[in-house]
Amino acid sequence: MPTVIVTGLPGVGKTTVLEALKGVSERGGLSISVVNFGTVMSEILRKRGMALDRDDIRRQDMALQREVQEEAAREISGMKGDGVLIVDTHMFVKTDSGFWPGLPINVLSKLSPSLLVLIEAPPEEIANRRRSDKSRRRDEASRALIEQELDWSRFLAAACSVMTGAPVKIISNEPGKHLEAAEELFGIISRMVR
Repeated sequence: MPTVIVTGLPGVGKTTVLEALKGVSERGGLSISVVNFGTVMSEILRKRGMALDRDDIRRQDMALQREVQEEAAREISGMKGDGVLIVDTHMFVKTDSGFWPGLPINVLSKLSPSLLVLIEAPPEEIANRRRSDKSRRRDEASRALIEQELDWSRFLAAACSVMTGAPVKIISNEPGKHLEAAEELFGIISRMVR
């Protein structure tokens, strides 16, 4: 079955949409598994004796990030089963060195996606969600920076599409409409697999 990569900026509500997708998929009779790329990276580091969460990883040495990113891609590619594998990740990660691609060619080739999905929300909403999320250490950002990040995500999604041949779908997660976004995503995936 296919792999679908679902991306979005921190604070866009991607994880909320994917949680809603699980319920929609159960009702729709579609078997899906969702795996968070950053969580897999954290688990790999934990096994090495480094207790780093997803927010700490992006502050580490770039060589370590590359190594663990590739290992996570190998591990996730082995998770493919009978259902649709949804990979929850980012098009890029903001590091001290600049924007680091979340899906470089070595990762894309291992994941071999059938579809790339970019979840978006209005810049003001992203800023509000980042400020109110106390479970994570999110970077504050101005509207202008968030608009730049949204553009950067689209550019990288286009590049990933060219490299893999997988189409890109942009889904809007407007405030209070995560279920609608999940239903739109479910419809796209259903048409792809049936």
